[in-house]
Amino acid sequence: MHIHDVLIIGAGPCGLAVAARLHEHTPSATFTDDEHQRYHWIRKHGRRMNIKNYRTNTDSFSKNASPDKSGHGEPSKEGKLDMLVLDADGAAWMTKWNRLFKKFGIQNLRSPMFFHVDPADRDALLGYTYEKDREKELQALPGCVGKEVSKHRKKKKRNGNGMISQTGADVGERDRKDYFTPSSSLFTAHCEEVARRYGIGSGLVQQERVQNIEYSNLECYQGSDDGSVMSEHSLSEDQKVFRVTTDKGIHLSHVVVLAVGPGNAPLIPPIHGLTSAAPHEGYCHALQLGSFPPPNMALKIERRAATSMLIVGGGLTSVQLADLAIRRGVSKVWLLMRGDVKVKYFDIELDWVGKFRNVNQASFWSADTDQERLDMFLQARNGGSITPRYRKILDAHIASGKVSLHTNTTLKSVSWSHDLRMWTSTTTTPESDLPSIDFIVFSTGMQTNINAVPFLNTIQQQYPIDCVGGFPCLNNDLMWSDDVPLFINGRLAGLRLGPGAPNLVGARAGAERIAWNVEDVLQKLGRARKENGGSDKGRDEADDNLLDYAAGRKNRFGSLVDIDSN
Repeated sequence: MHIHDVLIIGAGPCGLAVAARLHEHTPSATFTDDEHQRYHWIRKHGRRMNIKNYRTNTDSFSKNASPDKSGHGEPSKEGKLDMLVLDADGAAWMTKWNRLFKKFGIQNLRSPMFFHVDPADRDALLGYTYEKDREKELQALPGCVGKEVSKHRKKKKRNGNGMISQTGADVGERDRKDYFTPSSSLFTAHCEEVARRYGIGSGLVQQERVQNIEYSNLECYQGSDDGSVMSEHSLSEDQKVFRVTTDKGIHLSHVVVLAVGPGNAPLIPPIHGLTSAAPHEGYCHALQLGSFPPPNMALKIERRAATSMLIVGGGLTSVQLADLAIRRGVSKVWLLMRGDVKVKYFDIELDWVGKFRNVNQASFWSADTDQERLDMFLQARNGGSITPRYRKILDAHIASGKVSLHTNTTLKSVSWSHDLRMWTSTTTTPESDLPSIDFIVFSTGMQTNINAVPFLNTIQQQYPIDCVGGFPCLNNDLMWSDDVPLFINGRLAGLRLGPGAPNLVGARAGAERIAWNVEDVLQKLGRARKENGGSDKGRDEADDNLLDYAAGRKNRFGSLVDIDSN
């Protein structure tokens, strides 16, 4: 049987970020320039330098016959990770992402330019844009940048105590270049470039739907008929590995990375009159949409008959669908929101994105309990919201009479007429009673509940894990537990990554943390990437401590404890 080093479940942005980071030797997307320089130099030249220890009067070459002269910092073919990526939606990176963006007619991302999946450079997407002369595909965020209060104006606004007011935007003029949003096609092209650069193209991704994950001793799988070849690894039978069962076969792996977003089916709220959560000819969840508008409405539009659509939800997707429906010929759209319209540039508050975001992140990481982190997570995201640009689009449709917006309103009951093929519905606000509706779209998000992910039932039984608010209480390495190398990236890692976990910033930050620990796990198995031409000879604990210190990982002071032994 063949055992992979790493198996990634999910070929979206979170999966791509992890795969790319595992192939990047000098990451700098989360490092400062100085940290990157030091890290890159030590990886490339550190073991070739003769460092004198004046306390012991010895040098670093005294233990070894000669310095390593092959250190060019690239892995050999023998040291390349054996990786497999599984995705239920397609055999290519970002299949579902690209499909939904095209279906919803989304022209630009909501995230700014420094939110991307490239581990090599914080400004990689911006640099790619200029390299390809695609600056015209960037959309500015008016009002987000350049509104910071100057020191002169702050002095003029001194209060009676002589204190200077610190109120003002968290994003200053110097960051203007970052606060553009790329077009969806530009972002897709950049992701393709990342996959090409690291040699992790579409051939690495297989379209398979995962049905079960278990983690047991290798001897438990010896009798399984998985149709695979014998492994080249010499492992003892009591060595534990993962067995991932899909709709097309069985795969074994030392490490599994889960990057599946919420991991659950789309959520349609319970409403009297809806027989089931499955798609119906008269309604469906936004993520289950086929053609849009649906066939029964498309026929009426062709006949120039009046059509009506009800969209339930208060997030950006609901407004994007309302705009798309109007542009494709729907006569009128009723938009129901259970709260008020919230307008934000990003999914999370600006102070989690701007230059003072480290203050909030520090508060999040220093929280005493996971319940506190969950409260901060929910407060920062604060439910669905729309961007200022789409608020203007929505206001224009409301002014034209093509969209009717009802806030603080929920759908109470519905009744489907098979003869008329239309809905009769009532709401919690009597004055918002709706006319006959052709089709209902629920843009109500997806549930985050690790206990409801079907293919994790076995691993939950084998290695139970605590949950808070549906989020798993992972260890600080984003691992299921210290003994189970099942890593999680994306939304489900929200209690460790913070409010940005479901977004691109969380994808990259999670990939950085996961990559370090994947290497640790594989190194214990003798399957780590071989540095400097594929040789691990001469590498000892002191080398690892030096690398830990340079990279700023773990406890940097702890890395210096045994420095005298060098």
